[in-house]
Parts: sequence; structure tokens; C-alpha cells
Amino acid sequence: MIESSDIEVEDERLKLLAELAQSRRTTPGELLAHSAPGTRAFHEATHTASIVLDLVDQHLLHHPAIAANPEWFRFASRASEALFNLYQSLGEAQLETHHDDGMRPEELNASNDD
Repeated sequence: MIESSDIEVEDERLKLLAELAQSRRTTPGELLAHSAPGTRAFHEATHTASIVLDLVDQHLLHHPAIAANPEWFRFASRASEALFNLYQSLGEAQLETHHDDGMRPEELNASNDD
């Protein structure tokens, strides 16, 4: 089983940011600005989190092979919880950027549930 420490995850994140910036011929700072809450890239990430959450819930949690095995179901449940928490955190960050623009929360919904 793979279980990375917080330090390992952070090292991987920083390495990935540098690689992404290099591949886009930009700096990590510019990449972060381009992907900040309120940007199209941020909305895209939020929408993708929603899609993947739906996939995990519908195609893993509700799959008989997964439901039949306690360990696999636990893994799938944790993946679902992590994706849900990611989606909620992204949504909160998005709402913070629009707190004074008069938009209602449902107008900012990046979910594909519509």
C-alpha cells in the first residue's frame, strides 16, 4: 500500500509546479496566478473534481465487486471523501473571490449536476 507523508506530498507538489511551469514556458508564480480562484483554469479544476467525484461514487462505490469487499469499499469511500472535500474546498475558495459581486452561490456552481 502507498501512503505518502505530508512532506513527500509537498515535495511532489513543488516539483510538479516547476515542471508544469517549464512545459508552459512560464514561471511558477505566473502559473499560480493563471490558475487562481476566479480564473477559467480554476473553474476547470473545480469542474474536473466534480466529474471525478461522480465517477468514483457511481462506478466504484456502487460496483458490486467493490461493495463485496470491505477493504476495497473502504478505499473507494476514502477516495470519494477526499474528492468531496477537494470539491468543497475549491468551491469555498471560488466563493471568497466573488463575495462582493452580487452573485448567488448557485450561479457559481461548477458541478455537472445540472
